[in-house]
Order: sequence, then structure tokens, then C-alpha cells
Amino acid sequence: MATIADDHISALQTMIYERSDYDTFWTQVREVAAPDASDFAMPGTLGARSNLIREASAARNSKNLYDTTAVNCVDRLASGIEALIVPQSEYWHGYGLSDWTKEDETDEEKLFLERLRNLTFKLRYDSDTSWVTTIQTCIRRCIAFGNAFMFLEEGWDRRAFFRYIYLPLPECYIAENKYHQVDQFKRVYSLTARQAVQKFGDRVSPSIKKAADDPTRANERFQFIHCIGPRGDYGMPSSGVRKSPWYSLHIEFNDRRVVGESGYFEFPIIDFRWMPEPGRVYGEGPIMKCLADIQSLNQLARNELIAGNQAVNPPLLVSDAGVVSRPNTAPGAISYGGLNAQGQRRVDTLFHGQRLDFATMVLEAKRNQVKESMYINLFALLIKNPQMSATEAMIRANEKGELLGPAGSRLQQSLSNMNERELGIIVRKGLLTKPGWEPPRSMTGANVSAQFTSPLDRYRKGKEVEGTLQLLNTLAPLAQVEPTIVDNLDGDEMVRGLAHRLGMPVKFVRQLPQVQTLRSQRQQQQQMAATAAIAKDMAAASKSGVDALSGMNQMGAA
Repeated sequence: MATIADDHISALQTMIYERSDYDTFWTQVREVAAPDASDFAMPGTLGARSNLIREASAARNSKNLYDTTAVNCVDRLASGIEALIVPQSEYWHGYGLSDWTKEDETDEEKLFLERLRNLTFKLRYDSDTSWVTTIQTCIRRCIAFGNAFMFLEEGWDRRAFFRYIYLPLPECYIAENKYHQVDQFKRVYSLTARQAVQKFGDRVSPSIKKAADDPTRANERFQFIHCIGPRGDYGMPSSGVRKSPWYSLHIEFNDRRVVGESGYFEFPIIDFRWMPEPGRVYGEGPIMKCLADIQSLNQLARNELIAGNQAVNPPLLVSDAGVVSRPNTAPGAISYGGLNAQGQRRVDTLFHGQRLDFATMVLEAKRNQVKESMYINLFALLIKNPQMSATEAMIRANEKGELLGPAGSRLQQSLSNMNERELGIIVRKGLLTKPGWEPPRSMTGANVSAQFTSPLDRYRKGKEVEGTLQLLNTLAPLAQVEPTIVDNLDGDEMVRGLAHRLGMPVKFVRQLPQVQTLRSQRQQQQQMAATAAIAKDMAAASKSGVDALSGMNQMGAA
């Protein structure tokens, strides 16, 4: 009778078969664009995949790489996307309420959500979480292969609340639900016998226990499968370990037994997929879309290298009669028999008139074509034209946001799923029940979701800022002729809207009650100043009247 372990292994075998075509192309991508990535060239059967643990050597894998344009493009585009979507120097997302009946949050709610955002960033960027290195690797792999997977683990010690772990693509297999969302994940990995006993204890098979007890076999590797999915699949009960909605099983492959079982309150796998096509589970990155150009570029670079060697050290044509020895091509050497009695050469080069400059032109054109496909020229606009005006720079920024918007939106969708799990961990850790961290009463029962404020989002909203500034510049001369046209503008909403779109912190903007109090005080001060001025004028007039009356009385007496 088939066990639950057999069912998961059978499902994994199907996933491996369905992904075999991707593995073929990913191997080609690795050869020309990501030589430091893990190896995909594995046999299709699960039992032969024990060497997944071995890390690829970039030096070894790049021995047939003659042009590094694609490798450099991956790194540069990854740096650009990191700066646009998840920059380390600023808050690239905030929080908002998922309540469509409310037009906007109150100032009190905004301040609390901003504090919550600051707390999340503080926990995320802690040095023990490995967030920075993990997200950088995920972005690079997503660009190269179209897919990257991150495991967001809940920290159970005091050093870190979150732990971000990059999972090598060759180990990971996924499946989607009816909404085309990844809800099943299987990972093939290996542990030494000693590690397996430390992790799973007595639940491992007798063969692993025996190997762990033998000093000569303690580091022998065994295969395991980590399976994650919604409870109810594969006959899993709807309320299992920790009564969590997502099950987690660790299966020992050789013995086909479950050695670890737990669960998650949120789906812990963050899938970064580069704009997957409908009907396809895995994404296809920009490298895969221009793979043919990159491969031809690599071949052209190889041919140019061969042609250069032939030009510097050309092959020779030598007569088979009358030449006493092989020509000596060393500097200052003498080759006897190289000339006949008439002074004609008996040794000549095989090739003449090679156009290395033409090969260089073709290579450069092909490199530019690859860079266009990788958006590299888009990032170089400001570098090529440093004297660009502010208006032109804003237009270029809008263009950058429009071109990278689709891919950025897909990555931000994954980041939103990650943020949902982070918030769940924060709530379960009880951070929001500590004194001073209680949410406002108006937020009782409300759902909090991420709202992205990265440079890419500001580029998208740049047209709103640009349109506002253009309107103000247009109205300035008209307002001098007809001042009442300014009554059409709501200055308070304009200032708050521009502050939000330009990324100004909420605490830098006064709350509306504070603004009203300030204006009321200013109005009272103005009224008091006006009253004082009137009283002063009346006192002066009264004094002038008294002086005039006194003068008249003196004249009458005289």
C-alpha cells in the first residue's frame, strides 16, 4: 500500500519530468551568463542527484566563455533593479489599510503604520537575517534563469526574528493552484549522516544511524525531500501540527519514510518569477529571451580570438623541396633555405588581408543588441548625458519606470507575499502587544498590506508630480491677472499628495488638527494685532482731538 511518502515522491518525479526542457535551456544559460550558478546537468532520476550539494566553480564553468557581456549585464541589471525596487538606503515600502470603504487613513493611523514599517525594516536588515545577500542572489538568478526561490524562516532565538535563505534553483520544484499561485513546493537536498541525526533524531532510518555511528561514514550523504503545501492535499488532515494551514514534510528518499513533520501559518516560499507566461509554471528571464544572441556573440568572440592569434602568429606555407629545416620564428633567428636562388620566398603566411576591425565592429553591434535586451542602455542615459536638464531627467525617469514596470510589478507581488509572512511573524512574537505599540482603535479588525514607495514607484507617479508642477507654472502668470483662479486649487491636498509621491516621511508633515490649531492661533494673533492697531489709531485720534480742543480753549481765553 502506497504511503504518503510514496505519493510525494511520485509527484516529485512528475515535476522533474515536466521541468526537463527548462533544465536543458537553463544549462545553456549557465554556460554563457551565470557560470557561478549551481549545475543543472543532472540525470533525470532522483536517485542520481546526490551531488546537488556541490557548488559550481565559476572559474571551471567559464572555460568555454569567450565574451562576458551577458555575465556583466546580469550583474549590472541586478544592481539597477535592487536600487529601483529594494534600495538599502531608504524605505522602499510602507503599510496601508485594505479597507476600500475608507478613502484614506487618518493621521493617527498613518503614524502607527509608519512606526510599524520602521520596525519591519529594522528587523529585516538585521545582520543575522542574511536579507541583503539573499535578495541580491535572488535578483541575479531571476534575471539569468527567470526564477529564484527564497525560504523565509521564523527565527526562534533572540538574534533574529526572520531568516532569509536562498534555495538553489536545481533543487526546487513548484506547482500552482487554480489561481496560478504557487502553493506546492518540493526541494531535493542532501545531508550527511551526522547532520541527518542532528536534525531528525531517531526518526531516520537504521542505515543512516549506522553510518552516523561509523566515523568513516559520518560524512556520507543521503537524500531528502522537503515538501510544503496546503493541508488537505495528499490526504493531509486540515488541522495538523500546530494547526497551521500549510504542512511541511521531510522525507528520506532511500527508505521512503517521513522523518520530519511540522507546518507554517503562511506559505514560507517566496517565488521570484520573471513574468511567467499563462499556462507555464516557470518564468523566463531576459537572458533566456536573448539566449541565441548571447550564444552567437560568444561564438563570434571565439572566432575573433582565433583570428587575432592567426594574425599575430600566422600559420606558414613551406615548400616541400629545397628547405633544409623548419623555419625558426623566434626574434632575430635565421632560417636557412627560406629563399631560392632568385630571392623568392619559399615560406609564406597562409592568410593575407584579414579584417580584424570588421570583426570588432560586428562584435560591438552584437554586444549593444544584448545590452538593449537587458535594459543596460536605459541605466546609462544619465551617465552619457550628465548635462541633462531637470525636466528631461524626469521624463527619462518616467520612461525607465514604464519600461521596467511590468517586471517590477511581478517582483513586488512576491515581495508583498514575503511582507505578509513577516507581519504574521511580528504579530505571533507579540511585538504589537507591548506598551506603546497598540494600534489605534480605528484599526481594530482591519487588514494591513504593503504599499510600495520605491524609486520605481515614484518614477511611475512622476507624471502626476510633473503635471502638478506644470500646472502651477502655467497658473503663476494668470494668477497675477485674475487672482481668483487659485480658488480652484486645494493647497492642503496638493501639499500632502506631493509629499506622499515624493517619498517624504509622514512625521515630517503636520497632522490636520495641528494645522487647524496653528491657523487658528495665527488668525487670533492677527485679530489681536488688528485690534491693537485700531486702538492705537483711536488713541492717537483722541489725543489729537484733545490737543485741538485745548488749543481752541486757549485761543478763546486770549
